[in-house]
Amino acid sequence: MSTQISDQRRTPQRMAGGGLRGAVAAERIKLFSLRSTWYFLLTAAGVMGATAACVGAVTHDAKASAADPATLATVYGVEFVVAGLAMLCVTGEYATGSITNTLQCVPDRARLLTAKSLTVGVVAFGAGIVLAALGVVAGVAAMDESTFDFAHVAGRVFAVAVHLMLMSVLTIGLAAIVRSSAGTITVLFVLLLIVPTILQSIPLDFLTNLAQFLPQAAGTQFLTGDADLYGPATGLLLLAAWTAASLTLATVILRRRDA
Repeated sequence: MSTQISDQRRTPQRMAGGGLRGAVAAERIKLFSLRSTWYFLLTAAGVMGATAACVGAVTHDAKASAADPATLATVYGVEFVVAGLAMLCVTGEYATGSITNTLQCVPDRARLLTAKSLTVGVVAFGAGIVLAALGVVAGVAAMDESTFDFAHVAGRVFAVAVHLMLMSVLTIGLAAIVRSSAGTITVLFVLLLIVPTILQSIPLDFLTNLAQFLPQAAGTQFLTGDADLYGPATGLLLLAAWTAASLTLATVILRRRDA
């Protein structure tokens, strides 16, 4: 009798996809079993090293921090590579049709997006630490002279990792909404670069100010520690808010439509 009760208690968990832990385990296996994951990470390392070295080579300020090249490389290049990795975790399944099997195993849409976000977010954070450290080394090697404050550099490295983590999770939300790789990249590019440029080019103060609260400006404020607008803490909160909004909207839309 006790065995039957125990089996009955475990049955709903099996039918629900093994809970959040099972969903995360499945996403982890899928992520690391794909060659594209390693290609994206290697590409990110190459972009970071090359961009940070270029930034370091053109930096002639002796007071510049050793972490500056890695910070700028993250904003203007590496974040899109990591976003591409996050995007394929969703759009790749739609392209191959495997999203149907995924939703059968994990029918709870919120749990599925949470599992994907946790898995990709942790990978992006860990990769961000390594990439930022690589950027610091490449930048310092190319700079004529710089200042090295360990606490400051460590803080910047951590900020890069957090930034890449949030951008990857934001991309997962966009990918779940759009469902295609080309569409997701287009939306991300427009949101991060095109819309801010347009708003800043219009001679209206409220539009120019509005551009400062979009994800890219918020991420830049957080990464650079610039307090001219609203400071790094507010920048982090704004970027986190955009990420939460993206996932929330994706969850609502995914619940209302078929795979």
